[in-house]
Order: sequence, then C-alpha cells, then structure tokens
Amino acid sequence: MCMKKYSEEELKNLEDKTDYEKVDNLTEEEIEEGSKSDPDSITPSDEDLKKFKKVDKE
Repeated sequence: MCMKKYSEEELKNLEDKTDYEKVDNLTEEEIEEGSKSDPDSITPSDEDLKKFKKVDKE
C-alpha cells in the first residue's frame, strides 16, 4: 500500500468523491460485512464489546 502525505492546504482543495447517497442507503448488515472483509479494519467481536465501558460526557 502506498501512503501519500498532504499539506493542510492540499487537503482543503481535494475533491470529495464520496457517494453520499450510496452511503446513506447501506444497511447495517452491509456495513458490518464490509468491515469484516476489510483487512485494514479492526471490528470488535461480541466478546470485545462486552469489555467496553461507558464513559460519561463532561
């Protein structure tokens, strides 16, 4: 995988290529499947989720 660094100015000028309609229409199942099939994604297991602790907002 190739990584490229961008300056703050370059980031501001990048074109947004996100298909927001497609994103908005994804089901929870499709999102979860996409996460599980992405080798760069760290999807917590049900066992991991049980260990999460609620944090109060300040």
